Amino acid sequence: MKNLIYLMLVFLCFTSCKKLTVKEEKTFYEINVPKPTNGFFISSAIHVTLMVDGKADIVPGGDVSDRGTYKIKGKKLIVTAGKEYEFDIISETEIKYGERILRLE
Repeated sequence: MKNLIYLMLVFLCFTSCKKLTVKEEKTFYEINVPKPTNGFFISSAIHVTLMVDGKADIVPGGDVSDRGTYKIKGKKLIVTAGKEYEFDIISETEIKYGERILRLE
């Protein structure tokens, strides 16, 4: 009985762990960002595109995209493009950068 409970706990841990897989290109956009009101189309929202080959494009706000690479380590997504950006993986469709939440589009 004790072994069964232990196995169930291990199974729950593995099935509930947050993970992110990239089998096709995925783009995450920051949510809850106010639209620009100054007449420009430039937003302060973060965009991150992950590609199957380990490359990533990141727009840290504004209109300039930086090409780099990414790695997934447990519950962390690390994008390196000039500097290193560390995201928390919330789910397969959401990541978090500090208090900023990005959702898969």
